[in-house]
Amino acid sequence: MNKLRYSSYFLLISVFTFIAIFFFVVQNSYNNLMKPINAVSQNPILKPINPKMDIGILDKINNRLFYTDPAQ
Repeated sequence: MNKLRYSSYFLLISVFTFIAIFFFVVQNSYNNLMKPINAVSQNPILKPINPKMDIGILDKINNRLFYTDPAQ
């Protein structure tokens, strides 16, 4: 009777170990799959450019003063 009890514990521990290893492998595979996608989505160089231009800055550029060299 005692031998049956040890074998049931061994079976229970082996099933839980298999499930833990299986989830560990699946999680690592998913992380390896998603890592490049997350790296691209967080890259600031690949953000879309805002096409709306601030017209006030163009007016400031046109209204700036130009200084000439009096020695010439």
